[in-house]
Amino acid sequence: MTTDHPLAHRNIPITIIGGGIHGVSIAMRLLREAPTAARHLVIVDRHPQPLTQWRDKTERQGMTFLRSPAVHHVSSDALGIVEYAERYNRTGELAPPYSQPSTQLFWDYCNGPLTELAQHRIYYQFEVAKLRWDRGAGKFPFRLISKDNVGFRSRCVVLAVGVDDCAYVPEEFVQWRCQYPNRILHASEFNVDYQDEKSNEESFVIVGGGLTAGTLVKNLSERGHKIALIARKQLKTEQFDFPPVWLGPKALTGFASETDFQRRYEIIQQNRGEGSMTPDIMKALTDASNINVYPETRIQNIVLAGDGGPTQKLNVTTNRGSIMNVSRIILATGYQFNLRRYGFLRELIAQHQIPLVCELPRLDADLQLYPVQNLFGSGTIAQLQIGPAAGNIAGASLAYERLREKLLAHL
Repeated sequence: MTTDHPLAHRNIPITIIGGGIHGVSIAMRLLREAPTAARHLVIVDRHPQPLTQWRDKTERQGMTFLRSPAVHHVSSDALGIVEYAERYNRTGELAPPYSQPSTQLFWDYCNGPLTELAQHRIYYQFEVAKLRWDRGAGKFPFRLISKDNVGFRSRCVVLAVGVDDCAYVPEEFVQWRCQYPNRILHASEFNVDYQDEKSNEESFVIVGGGLTAGTLVKNLSERGHKIALIARKQLKTEQFDFPPVWLGPKALTGFASETDFQRRYEIIQQNRGEGSMTPDIMKALTDASNINVYPETRIQNIVLAGDGGPTQKLNVTTNRGSIMNVSRIILATGYQFNLRRYGFLRELIAQHQIPLVCELPRLDADLQLYPVQNLFGSGTIAQLQIGPAAGNIAGASLAYERLREKLLAHL
């Protein structure tokens, strides 16, 4: 086994798998409460820097403002971003009506906590290939092994993995994607700054009715492209992607009182819906002359336009007519979380028979993946306990409230 990695053969009290918003947020809150945690805590992630995937996603989509209000971020100080914006005369980057920060402001503010993590040497690039739990292995029963065959042990593990590895492609598009792999992409594979070398103006079909779809449409139209937005249902306008009541005690208490976890899953789906767009994005779609919106529309067929040729355009047939000479089709169809999509968890789930409901773990009230002891979840993993807000930035705070005592006990 490799020994030149700084984690090799170490015993780590608390390991957070995932260096995104949730992993960083939980680590920062733990450090605020117990500065000595820096000696007992690591974050492992496959990327060289924390928040890499979050930043890449917002840049690829051309997202300029977050949907979440300024009070939700990676630090425990609710007014942190607002005070940061005031200090540097950047209050213009807090969008009304709820002071949503620009993505650049959010990133610049995050640099403070990220610098702190770097100083404490908490974050390590380490792609987990295997996660094993041996109840009888003493004080450090978890064994983590990387794809580079580096191994270390841990007493407690927090799964803070997101949904980025769970891109959802509707069944009807699977075959078309096999036929035209370079022309039909999921939104997670696409960059709005893409440009065909042979053409400055192109025609895109965006499939989806949520904020990602709307953001892609807006940014591609601003770059001079012709866009058709196809949605299965009528588009909805909402400021947030779930009702804010789900951040308060009343809704969460009612949710916790529901003992049927299948019913909990249904409540989450009802409150998150099939996607919505913010008022500013919806206005941009309405005002632009190079955008055509097709609600209550389904794609029936996709074929090559003409003989294909070097540019290989597509003709798209829908139940409302045809869209000709399309350069690319982008599936802004979201993500469908499935714990088994993470290879290092498949064996663990099977070996210890971790109960799943619609591929989400049935955690206990402490966010523990029963029956594995001291294995916890945050983010989308914790939906069946935290509710509709679990995967959002605000969900990190809700998760930490549940995890706090358990984590502090391991320091």
